[in-house]
Amino acid sequence: MGKEDFITIDKITKKFGKHKVLDSISLKIPPKGISAILGLSGCGKTTLLNILVGYWKADEGSVLYNSIDIHKNTRIMHQLFGFATQAGSVYDRLTVEENLRYFGKLYNMSGRDLDKRIPEVLKLIELEDAKNLPASELSTGMFRRLDIACSMIHKPKVLILDEPTSNMDPVLRKKIMALIKKIDDEGTKIIITSHLMDEVEKISHDLSIIHHGKVIATGSPDKLKDQYTKNREVILKTEKKKYKDYLTQLKTLSIKSIFIKNQSVYLYTKDPQKILDKIPDLVKAHSDKIETLQVKRPDIEEVFEAMTR
Repeated sequence: MGKEDFITIDKITKKFGKHKVLDSISLKIPPKGISAILGLSGCGKTTLLNILVGYWKADEGSVLYNSIDIHKNTRIMHQLFGFATQAGSVYDRLTVEENLRYFGKLYNMSGRDLDKRIPEVLKLIELEDAKNLPASELSTGMFRRLDIACSMIHKPKVLILDEPTSNMDPVLRKKIMALIKKIDDEGTKIIITSHLMDEVEKISHDLSIIHHGKVIATGSPDKLKDQYTKNREVILKTEKKKYKDYLTQLKTLSIKSIFIKNQSVYLYTKDPQKILDKIPDLVKAHSDKIETLQVKRPDIEEVFEAMTR
């Protein structure tokens, strides 16, 4: 196994009854950075995580952590891994501090170690002032931060987060993502699942896309985009938004595809500068004004849609 193969998932298959949820999945997870596993709900992400932490046993295949078989060494793995489930594991009737202490005891931490660790974690998740509040009185964002804290109270080598921003509004999602990035910056390896691809793309170093129980693509966000297309996306939004008048003329330029969405025109081209040079005169000729004109690469959500179409 290579030096970079921190976690190796080798030909994992899992069935529930006749339904094959994971179909001979193989994946190599590097030792550093945030690794994201992306896919639609029901694609097998949560099942893979439960196998990864040793909660469930695969029907076929193996998971190795630094050459150690996870399923033959579950007690050691539970000490090295932290896992925050989508449903959450926090106890409502316990206070924030009591929850942290309870989970610390489950990980065989001593009272002395917990006395030192709990203030560190409270500071990290910004809940120092709420340490004596019952978990039932926490807001959604505070509750999720506490749940993540309970899964990392024992300083795990690997922190696994299953859909950590599910059922949250955009503001809360942004805060949780900032916390995850902070944990990564402090040196903890993070594996995260999500169906919110644009959000995860911003913080992840490598991505794996799962579809119908199979890994269909892996790599950095930029690598996956390049595999999908070398084209750039030109987005034009004008004051009048009457784009049908433009389409015939735009199609004569070096454009691979063109469509209208969200009151804007989206053009895909390998030569964005040529388009940018022509558009101002074209808009002016139609007695219109440019509101937005930008060039960007297609996002991961578009790549996913293209790969699974």
